[in-house]
Amino acid sequence: MTTRRRVRRVVPALLAALALSLGMAQATGASAHPQAEGKPLPAPRMVHVSKPRVVNPSGHAQPKVRREQGPLPTVSRKKLAALKAAAAKHRAKQRPGQTGGNKAGKLAPPPNQGGFEGLSQPCCVRPPDTTGAVGKTQFVQTVDGAGFGVFRNSDGALLKSVSFASFFRYTAQTIFDPRVVYDKKWNRWVISAAAFPENSTVQRVFWAVSTGSDATGSFYVYTFDPPENSGDLYDFPQLGLDQDAVIVTANIFDSSDHYVRTRAYGMAKADVYNGLGPRFPYFSLGTPGSVAPPVVEDNNASAFLVGAAPADSKLTLFKATGLGRSNATIVQQPNVPVTAYTVPPDARQPGTTDRLDSSDSRFSQNSTQIGNQLLNIHTVNIGGRPTPVWVQINTANSTVPAGQTGRVTESSNSDDFNASVAGSAVGGTSANPIGRMFFTWSSTNVTAGVTHQVRVMSGGRLATDPVNVVGGNNHSQASTFYNPSTDPVERWGDYSAVTVYPSAAGACAAGNRAYVVNERQNSTTAWGSRIGKLGFC
Repeated sequence: MTTRRRVRRVVPALLAALALSLGMAQATGASAHPQAEGKPLPAPRMVHVSKPRVVNPSGHAQPKVRREQGPLPTVSRKKLAALKAAAAKHRAKQRPGQTGGNKAGKLAPPPNQGGFEGLSQPCCVRPPDTTGAVGKTQFVQTVDGAGFGVFRNSDGALLKSVSFASFFRYTAQTIFDPRVVYDKKWNRWVISAAAFPENSTVQRVFWAVSTGSDATGSFYVYTFDPPENSGDLYDFPQLGLDQDAVIVTANIFDSSDHYVRTRAYGMAKADVYNGLGPRFPYFSLGTPGSVAPPVVEDNNASAFLVGAAPADSKLTLFKATGLGRSNATIVQQPNVPVTAYTVPPDARQPGTTDRLDSSDSRFSQNSTQIGNQLLNIHTVNIGGRPTPVWVQINTANSTVPAGQTGRVTESSNSDDFNASVAGSAVGGTSANPIGRMFFTWSSTNVTAGVTHQVRVMSGGRLATDPVNVVGGNNHSQASTFYNPSTDPVERWGDYSAVTVYPSAAGACAAGNRAYVVNERQNSTTAWGSRIGKLGFC
């Protein structure tokens, strides 16, 4: 049993954003002056993880305990409920168009290049919380309950499917919030997940790193018990990469489910890719809300992490240098001013009063970092509708310059949510090194004449396109509403994923094609998932 070191708690500040007006049009920048760069953040202890075991498991063992829980909010449940209620009470309007040089335009999306079915719901587990990553010849998908699947890129054939209980050889508690990334520089797959606590002092966190480029082969499997206060919960871990380290962030809650801090750490690739026991500083980021790590696409020595509170007029930015090393540092940067936002209303469905959970306004997937640009997306309230908004931050001065934020919607009157984005350097310039963007999201519509049930959507834009992505590819559409329980708001995916294909394919150059994965609906009571392809080629 691990002895937990007592860590000073940080009391969350009250969100002044409760007073923000709802449904404001998104624009660039705010008038508030950013704060100065802060001092290095504390890493109260070094964590040492023992050498891993090498596994090549198969099978579908199940845990002894099944639990279902959405991501805990980083404000109080009462405050989040008030924000959600305020978002829902205003009648949905057609989204206002932007003015000036950023007028919305219906784009011809990167063509849909097909797709295939992903993993489906096992008994009693929802939502899927699906992510995925594409490699040179394989696509790896992770799903709550079902574990992970390895698909062949060329035809979507399922090559391997393993439950997490089998993969991590752990059945004491349910494993949740899985993530996967593909390191295209070293041709390795990295999978992470956490288990619910065994008791007040033991909670298991897992990582696995493939020993080669084949995800059907063997993995190094690591585990550790987070050094938190007795009764604390390690929740909503996110996974990223820079050139030297695997980057992890997570939210920490006390025994009363109060948000107390966000953690970040990096594990040296030289250790985890070679089966060595990693040793790393375990940083406290304070209470900025959920913080997304990046996937760094170049050789930048620093990685930038970004957080969005449920409602605010700024983003919180951190600069991490030397992650995975004993002298690693994380320094909070000046706040990034943005137009005031608040949590989205839940998505409506035709034929029922039950809604689909749109989560809060957090960044729920890793960012793309290229040069001094950081790209991510979150869902907010615009015009009484859930609306994904992408932001591209200039990390050199903590701003979102004009023309570097926009919306992603199927139409002006759709409900759009559960979005992810990835960027590519193809077509980029020295001033703007992100030349391509690829998106996925979920969409419903209750407007007479254009009504439809939930869809798996994808789209994209060039750096020179209008900022608002309107339209997109429909990879899957449900034939009925989703109503698996008596809850008035049905749990939907808390995250999805987009990854850029690392290789050339025929006439399609590397960096011009992406794979998306998102939750789909197989029936009124059961979910599935859809993996789609699109590209500028």
